Amino acid sequence: MKAFKQVGAEVPDSPFNPPKKVEQYIELHWADPAFWGWSNQKVTLKAGIALSEHRSLMHPEKAIPNLQQCEVLFCPAVSAAQAFYEAPLSCPIEIVPFGIDENMTFFPSRDWEDDVFKFLLIGAAQFRKGSWLAVEAFREAFGDRTDVQLTVASFSETPMFQRLRREYGRYENIKFYDKTSDVRDYYHTHHVLVSSHLAEGWGLTIPEAMATGMPCIISRCSAPREYFQDLFGWWIEMSDLYAPVDQCLTGVKGSWRLPNKDSIKAQMLYAVEHRDECEEKGKVASQFVLENLTWKQSAEKICQILERHL
Repeated sequence: MKAFKQVGAEVPDSPFNPPKKVEQYIELHWADPAFWGWSNQKVTLKAGIALSEHRSLMHPEKAIPNLQQCEVLFCPAVSAAQAFYEAPLSCPIEIVPFGIDENMTFFPSRDWEDDVFKFLLIGAAQFRKGSWLAVEAFREAFGDRTDVQLTVASFSETPMFQRLRREYGRYENIKFYDKTSDVRDYYHTHHVLVSSHLAEGWGLTIPEAMATGMPCIISRCSAPREYFQDLFGWWIEMSDLYAPVDQCLTGVKGSWRLPNKDSIKAQMLYAVEHRDECEEKGKVASQFVLENLTWKQSAEKICQILERHL
């Protein structure tokens, strides 16, 4: 909403208090389409923003009727649109990347010569995120070394977060946090982001970390393939092992490919030994994000496409 206002669009302060001339407005829903609640108002255009981490939709009996009311659907990445391309929809599907808050600016005073080199695993700890793989890889790579640390910041006490904390919380070099007042505090006090995901519909923490000058170690799969490259960090190669999707997305059939744990270990070890390269990759990553992946830029692209469809 802030970004739309920033580019000059008139946005009501609350969706529960619609404007008087509602017929002059576009009705826009986002997030899981199974939970969209279209109004009965006559509007100028109906649009949606959605993503999927798999080729099958969750709750299709609810999601598809909602999606079928869309006159244009926005997805942040081609891979995140696959489920919608293969769904019974007739509306056009437009690809517009998500953005980052412009307050996530480059953080020049990060200490690359710090006595403790800190990796960050952030976001809800869960199967889809491959959280356990990153923790296991760190432990195997560094053992009890105290000059290297892994932070697991989950925002909520998911079952996997609780299990990992029980199993690894006794180690001095692995820290667990489930709350934060400002996510930037994590980015600014760590050196390298790790995302060992099995699937990502976008992966917002990746460009956020990049924006602050952090290089990243990223699974070579799904949406990050469309905005991340080795100029900004290192790829985690994928293994030949697969796991069922319904371990995370209940009732969804199919499988996800697992990241290679040895590749995670190798990239972590390399980053620790090449701090100058880390710093340079972080600078390039930050410049790329701030020039290409802000919410203002996302809002501008969406508005341009909406005008075209109108």
